[in-house]
Amino acid sequence: MKKKYILLLILLLMLLLIIIISICLIYRNNNKEDIDIKVKYPIYKYHKLNKVITKNINYYLKDNIDNYYFLYIDYKDYEYKEYISIVLYISYFTGGAHPNYGIKTINYNKNTNKFIDIDDLINRDKDILNKLSIYSREYFSNNDMFNDKVVFDMMIDGTKSIKDNYKYFNITSDGLIIYFNRYQIAPYYYGDYSITIPYNYLDLSIWNILFIW
Repeated sequence: MKKKYILLLILLLMLLLIIIISICLIYRNNNKEDIDIKVKYPIYKYHKLNKVITKNINYYLKDNIDNYYFLYIDYKDYEYKEYISIVLYISYFTGGAHPNYGIKTINYNKNTNKFIDIDDLINRDKDILNKLSIYSREYFSNNDMFNDKVVFDMMIDGTKSIKDNYKYFNITSDGLIIYFNRYQIAPYYYGDYSITIPYNYLDLSIWNILFIW
């Protein structure tokens, strides 16, 4: 009987804690201070490219603005041959244990006025996902941080030869940069990872891929 009372008391305390936290969050949302927003993005002379960049920015800047305590967006771009490749780095906080981080990539052909995504790579080289997976696993396996079994298993899962694992990439003069979001190949606190895969590893057919679109 005594154990039942103790268990009931614990449940009541947990319920009380949940109610207090909910009230605090409601109060905080209703009395939120100014949102800290810092957004940087490039503008080019190509209207179609600018439209896609703006659409990606507006998803965070307009559609979800009321949810943030802060929003930071930065970018890096690469120009190689007829390609402009952009990576957007997004970080925002909506409450909780830690901020959220995300990556978006855009690859644009100036000559054809078309965008290149992972489906285009696959259409030109049916084996490319396997190549990306093998290279990624070999690369990360040489990093001591992946010696831990839990982290190693996350890496193996996050580098499977499926589209979602390799959908964020940039075309650069050094090779194909692949970006991995947090939680994809390692716990949150490990941060983001990217690797550059040389075109010669991907076979000479990749050069035909890059310069046909």
